[in-house]
Amino acid sequence: MKLKDLLLTISTILIILLVSELILRFKGSKPRNTFDFIINEPLTNKVDPILGWLPIIGKHKFKPWSNEGKITYLTINNDHSRSTSIEKINNKKIIFIGGSLTQGWAVDDQETFTSLIQKKNPKYEIYNYGVGGYGGYQSLLFLEKIFKENSDIELVVYGFIPHHEVRNVAAGSWMFLLNLFSTRGFVSLPYASLDKNNNLIKNQPTSYINLPLGTKSSLVAKIEKKIMKIKSFARERKQTEISKTIINKMNLLSLKNNSKFKFLILEDLNEKKFLSYKTFMNTNNISYINCPMPRGMSSLGESYSVKGDGHPNYLSHAATSECINKYLKKKF
Repeated sequence: MKLKDLLLTISTILIILLVSELILRFKGSKPRNTFDFIINEPLTNKVDPILGWLPIIGKHKFKPWSNEGKITYLTINNDHSRSTSIEKINNKKIIFIGGSLTQGWAVDDQETFTSLIQKKNPKYEIYNYGVGGYGGYQSLLFLEKIFKENSDIELVVYGFIPHHEVRNVAAGSWMFLLNLFSTRGFVSLPYASLDKNNNLIKNQPTSYINLPLGTKSSLVAKIEKKIMKIKSFARERKQTEISKTIINKMNLLSLKNNSKFKFLILEDLNEKKFLSYKTFMNTNNISYINCPMPRGMSSLGESYSVKGDGHPNYLSHAATSECINKYLKKKF
């Protein structure tokens, strides 16, 4: 190829790339970045080679999430559970696992539904092992760790929301958000898949692809998203099936350790998905608790969300604790 032709080819490619970049910018696409405001939060997670991340032990202080808000504390115990003000007197244990709704992100230690349940059930030790960002698969891995270090666990409660299906398979869209929120300590994500016999495959933590110039170019950032979407496409098609397999593993693991298991629905499911999970629970003899956390506004016009963050606030947690308590009063 002559030098003139080579220069023409290179120039054409550069023009195409430049035009593509301008079109993406015009349509609102942006280079990859993280949210600046998260830098003002305390770092509450650390890298874990198996779980992806674990809460950092200690008392973490958060500034108000809005002008009308208040200072809140997230206290992580030595076993990486969140404080529920347990009085340890060798009582039977009830443990909760799940994501940020179970952990009680954006509300104070004493305002989570697990803390409120502890106050009403002094005969039990209530442990909150919920971790912000966790889905079902990470919760299963954490449960394995918990059983190795604990005994006398009478009941395991897994707090589920539909988005856990996406997290369980490391969907490209979720990997993008984790990368966006990386200043919270989210780096790598373990994920699950199924083999040809529908047995659960445990995959090592994976990370979002960060190509050169991804923080400068909308086009490169778009390519990153496309690559992650292609990588997770096959798993995403089976995300509900994979999630059900994970839940069954939780149930069997609990039974193996002489514990009972309950599936806790913390977010409204559409009718089709609810019936799908209900059928699955009945088929596998798994009991469930249907206590979606209130969102939006109450009948008195009070918000059920933390202003400036969006997670459920104390009012929502209080209502959820009342709902769960009704189930706990019955025989497990």
